[in-house]
Amino acid sequence: MQVDKAQLDSWIRRYGASSNSYVLLEGPKSYFTSPNVDGFLAYQVSRGIALIAGDPVCAPDKARRLISEFALAMMKPIGAYHVSPWMLGAFRQAGFDDVQIGKEAVFDLNRFSLCGGKMELVRAATNKARRARVVVSEHHPFAPGAEPINFELRAISQEWLKEKGNHELGFVLGSPQLDQPSAKRYFIARAEGGAGRVEGFIVCEPIFGRRGYYLDVTRRRCDAVRGTMELLTSEIFRLLQAEGYGMASMGLAPLALLDDPDLADHRLLARLMRFVYQRVDFRYDFKRLYRYKAKYHPHAWEPRYFCFNQRRLSLSMLYAVIQVRNAITLEMLLGRRGFQEKIKTWKHAASFIVGFCWAWLSSS
Repeated sequence: MQVDKAQLDSWIRRYGASSNSYVLLEGPKSYFTSPNVDGFLAYQVSRGIALIAGDPVCAPDKARRLISEFALAMMKPIGAYHVSPWMLGAFRQAGFDDVQIGKEAVFDLNRFSLCGGKMELVRAATNKARRARVVVSEHHPFAPGAEPINFELRAISQEWLKEKGNHELGFVLGSPQLDQPSAKRYFIARAEGGAGRVEGFIVCEPIFGRRGYYLDVTRRRCDAVRGTMELLTSEIFRLLQAEGYGMASMGLAPLALLDDPDLADHRLLARLMRFVYQRVDFRYDFKRLYRYKAKYHPHAWEPRYFCFNQRRLSLSMLYAVIQVRNAITLEMLLGRRGFQEKIKTWKHAASFIVGFCWAWLSSS
């Protein structure tokens, strides 16, 4: 359904309380609206399945009606990726089942501090970057004279993506989006007291409904000064707090801290998710991602869910999520060698499992 982007933006500013609400404006999404509800759903159709991106953008007490009307309009299997606890009840009331897929690292900016023993690792990393004269500042991509820095950011992003499979993830993850104005904010770390090269950058997206920001796109040079990302993250928290913002999110730690009692209803799936988290490595290491976020000691780990209106999750629904996420390709799994050669060992077979589950469950 064609909806005016200005209207979508207005709804996001009014109701967007999920970390990825602002990301819903990006990518090849469609939008469902109802004359009965002030708000919308963002979705994509793949393999005959309608996949909702994140939470409904509306008042929580109107979400069930919007979801139900969407289900009637689609007349096909529906999944919803990255659903928050405050919208989970609406999906359940609309007849959906759900499974926990991880937890999101959320910070109270008024309480965040580098002081104390538990922050020793982050503090040591930031001090190392400071001693190397790395300086964090906000960058404005459309300001006069900004293009040389924009060029560096694009180059860093391409270098980073090369290590991750040469393509951006999508659906509920944002992109640098340096080519068009937006409400995103760009923070860069530069060497030589702020006069040298860009070592890394983080793109933050507003969470209007919680007066906060999501540290979404994080990129650094392969040979960046050690401590660059820790310095960037802690300085962003400090700057946002000084501006009066109350919270920030570092996003989902996929497959980590799975503790929902309802996982008992999905024993095989829960066992597979825990196996993948504990035992299988791939381009994006689940445990490493969790440990990186955990070392900042989030003030809350908020659960996130995948909801579906089938009796059980089907292979076709999982494959549809892979496609809309643009999260993995056959070339990434197989490399340049032949198919038969690649599956000779259990490790290569496990790579298929990882790719499948990672595309379904992760969010960088």
